[in-house]
Amino acid sequence: MMNLHLIGQSAVGNTMDRQQHILDLTGDFVASVNREFGIEYINHSGRTLLGIAVNHDLHAEPLYVPQFHDSATWQRLAEDIFPQVVDQGQWSGQLTLHALDGETVPILMKLLPYLDETGEVSGFTAIGHDLRLRQALQTQQAMAERILDSTIEGIMVTDSAARIQRVNAAFTQITGYQSDDVVGKTPKFLRSNHHQQSFYDLMNASLQESGRWQGEVWNRRKSGELYLQWMSISALRDDRGCISHFVSIFHDLTEMRAKEAEIELLAFSDPLTGLGNRHKLNQALKHQLKRDQQRSGAHLALLCIDIGQLSPINDRFGMKGGDELIKCQAERLNKRLGRDLHLYRLVGDELVALMVDITDPADVARYASDCIRQLQEPVFLNGEAIRMSPAIGIALSPKDATESDVLLSNAQTAMLAAKQQGRDSYHFYDEALSCEMRQRLMLEQQLRLAVKSGASMGLELYLQPKVHLGSRQLAGAEVLLRWQHPEKGMISPAEFIPLAEESRLIVHLDRWVFEHTCKLLSHWQQQGFVLPALSINLSARQLQEPDLVEWCQAVIHEYGLSASMIELEITETAFINLSDSVLDQLTTLRSAGFHLALDDFGTGYSSLTYLRRLPLDVVKIDRSFVADISQDARATTLLRGVMQLLHELDFSVVAEGIETTEQAELLQQIGCRLGQGFLYYRPMPIDEFVGLLDQK
Repeated sequence: MMNLHLIGQSAVGNTMDRQQHILDLTGDFVASVNREFGIEYINHSGRTLLGIAVNHDLHAEPLYVPQFHDSATWQRLAEDIFPQVVDQGQWSGQLTLHALDGETVPILMKLLPYLDETGEVSGFTAIGHDLRLRQALQTQQAMAERILDSTIEGIMVTDSAARIQRVNAAFTQITGYQSDDVVGKTPKFLRSNHHQQSFYDLMNASLQESGRWQGEVWNRRKSGELYLQWMSISALRDDRGCISHFVSIFHDLTEMRAKEAEIELLAFSDPLTGLGNRHKLNQALKHQLKRDQQRSGAHLALLCIDIGQLSPINDRFGMKGGDELIKCQAERLNKRLGRDLHLYRLVGDELVALMVDITDPADVARYASDCIRQLQEPVFLNGEAIRMSPAIGIALSPKDATESDVLLSNAQTAMLAAKQQGRDSYHFYDEALSCEMRQRLMLEQQLRLAVKSGASMGLELYLQPKVHLGSRQLAGAEVLLRWQHPEKGMISPAEFIPLAEESRLIVHLDRWVFEHTCKLLSHWQQQGFVLPALSINLSARQLQEPDLVEWCQAVIHEYGLSASMIELEITETAFINLSDSVLDQLTTLRSAGFHLALDDFGTGYSSLTYLRRLPLDVVKIDRSFVADISQDARATTLLRGVMQLLHELDFSVVAEGIETTEQAELLQQIGCRLGQGFLYYRPMPIDEFVGLLDQK
């Protein structure tokens, strides 16, 4: 029995040792207290917490609960807490302990009673958790919250699926969205639609690969306003290396860019006119010249503009009056600028216009002439009309220079020449070009006057008869424009028609011819002549005029004519990049009764396409085709096939440029019935053509 008893005691002891070992491993405070509040047991964490040595023998040197509390806390324990444990079976709450070394330790405590064999409470078990680490974490968290909310940069924290978990006060200030507005959403609602989806795809790829992205982003505030921000996004990873969160830090660039713009305005703008100053001109000119060097066929022009003699103005009206005049003249010119024109103030009364992507010096001359007219208009100072005499110098790149300083110097030299010529004029740095452009522009201006109603500038209608090839009887006529200049004599259409096309005067010329043709037909109708069908050429530009159909119908109605009396000729080149609107115009014209003819057939690249698409009545074979048939058998064979095709498509065919009897006979042999050319008649004045008409 003794051996069994010892074995039983040994088993109990081993169990208690294991339990004590487990309690020593826990990080929480565990202690047992008897009814006299003496500490009977305390684990390793509790000893460390209260400063009790590990080898302190609680039986030899007892320790009591009051030793670890101040008087107020002990009173509370004795009078309230321990009785509550006895009555209710437990108590939990926060207490402050005082370690043996005097350190104050906040504890989250739970007290439980333990009972003896009779069921009476014989002591208490205390389980406590050190709150110092939690309080430190709470303090750090509170500090982090204050830092987040006090920073001027917006901060947004999302989970791995980009759902927003946290934003700071600066986020609200910048975007206008409160935290409750955005938590749980993805940042897509901030997008401005300024960026393509590829922009965001690259951003996400960078975050997945390197865990970081930064750059400028256009976003939208809650108010709907777009704003530019600098954003840095970092991906946070967990212990397994997987992305757990994204942190975005950004700041608004709007104010910064506004300040940068203000600085640039002060550095590169003229304070009087608001135009770019000399520094801005140099910057723009160098950039443009460098750009042009990388592109073949790129040209620019620099125009130095002296707005007039300013000294007399300053003497009479003071510097304030001179400044007012400069400002007024600069505003006038600036309003006339197009997309590829830029104006600067160089110094005093000298302005500079930069023209880019120049294809024809005539465009520069037109602009210079327009500037002179603008600057010649009176400016009112103190109620008095002031008229200025401007002078403009022009230098072209790369022709005159390829360096900015040299180009500007050449333009100023040309301006000096314009002054010496008496002002109110422009001058190219190249004297020969200057003379050519002045003559060309003068001709353009006179042509502009010639098309005005009632003008007597020598524009005349000529007619070239069309004939039946077999009988040589009159079959109609083509209306041609001639210019008998009052001073220069007869000016070739090859000279003034291209000029009109470049300056958009061709639209006015076309309409001048159309209206005067209708007037002529009306006059012949009143005289009782048998009216021939007259053909009028329409330019490509005319076909783009939205009121073409309405205008044509209004004119024939005014003169009491039928639309069938007029045939409208359109060249193949007018149909390159044919638009649906032009095709609609032609269809409407034909529906209104006008006959439509395709002129110069055989000179383009898509003739058969036009034959299929266009609402045509007549096809005119180009003179180059006709000239070859008497010399080249293949040309004759080709033309025979074309004639057969045109007849099967039910087109009337007219051959142009017939000059020999052999050509006329060959054309008749292959089925052509109508033609025109020097063999029959040259273009003639109206009076001469009238002699060909049969009077009723």
